[in-house]
Amino acid sequence: MARTFVAQLDASGHQVPVRACLYEPEPPMWLFPSVGEYPLYDDFAYGKMLDDQARMARYAEAVRRYAPGRTVLDIGTGRDAVWALAAARAGASRVWAVEVIPESAATAREVIAAAGFADRITVVQGLSTEIDLPEPVDVCVSEIIGTLAGSEGAAAVLADARQRLVKPGGVFIPHRGVTTVVGFDLGRASAEPPGFPLFTFKYLEQMFAAVGGPFDPRVCLVGLQDRPEVQRRAYLSEAAEVEPLEFNGELCLGGVDAAEFVCTRAGRLHGLALGVRLWVAEGDEPLDSLVQASSWTPVYAPLSATGLPVRPGDRFTFEFSTALSDDGVHPDYALTGSLCRDVGPPVPLRWSSAHHRQGFRTDPFYRSLFPAA
Repeated sequence: MARTFVAQLDASGHQVPVRACLYEPEPPMWLFPSVGEYPLYDDFAYGKMLDDQARMARYAEAVRRYAPGRTVLDIGTGRDAVWALAAARAGASRVWAVEVIPESAATAREVIAAAGFADRITVVQGLSTEIDLPEPVDVCVSEIIGTLAGSEGAAAVLADARQRLVKPGGVFIPHRGVTTVVGFDLGRASAEPPGFPLFTFKYLEQMFAAVGGPFDPRVCLVGLQDRPEVQRRAYLSEAAEVEPLEFNGELCLGGVDAAEFVCTRAGRLHGLALGVRLWVAEGDEPLDSLVQASSWTPVYAPLSATGLPVRPGDRFTFEFSTALSDDGVHPDYALTGSLCRDVGPPVPLRWSSAHHRQGFRTDPFYRSLFPAA
């Protein structure tokens, strides 16, 4: 069973009460802040990425397919330089591995030297948008896909790479991504309101410090992907696709996508579960974070505190908009829509999530998650 209580989070001098959960003996669904957008990576976060077997296998196959005999750029190589090393081992003639976090870049250099590839792989510490290469490369590989398709800035970063760092006609890995949206019954997924385990408080502290104070972070729903029976209960619709990102085509840095989903089962619409579908290489089957075990975890977008009753055939028609935040990299998101049911007028619903200019305790879900002191 879960025990829920209010604990104090000290974030950049702010005392922030947080609904935290202790779990005995097995964890039900719980919350984790979406950290990759800031970026915050540690042993736990890196470990989750490396343990994602489906993702790792798809990337490995794509690198083996495209790297031999070619020059390669690895954006966000990380401390283990996984894809830079994979490209070199596959026969890439030259690899540039870019990493913004200084400690990770230093570790990557050590790992590459120990593997015997220092002559073919050069680690460049910094942002890919602020570095230059001696010549454009043939292949660009990156793992800057977020819990939403573009939330870690993939559109802006890879559009810049295509313009400045990659040859015309060069290959991008991954190939394509979209954000997915399903109707979600929170009560059917968790018998009590989910909260943050205590170990996640350090991530919240760092996120609040990064933006200068507390805000309503995107929260991930941990415990859905490996429980198909919970998905069957809690997902009220098939998935709609928005925010298409064509990495081997023209990348839009913002826009509005019109979409709709039809409810396939009765329940209460508390909000939306948002995920990512990713085609790592052209012709691949997509990875799908809403239904597959993945280091990308579904994001919860609250719409109604009590939940709106829905039945099969009810429709939610909406517009999903993305616009670059003022850092020029990370998108801000907004969704506006109407729930149309058999009886009664359409119900307007909305959700928004900015990268760093976000409000705090803006709706009942977040006021419950961060109770007033």
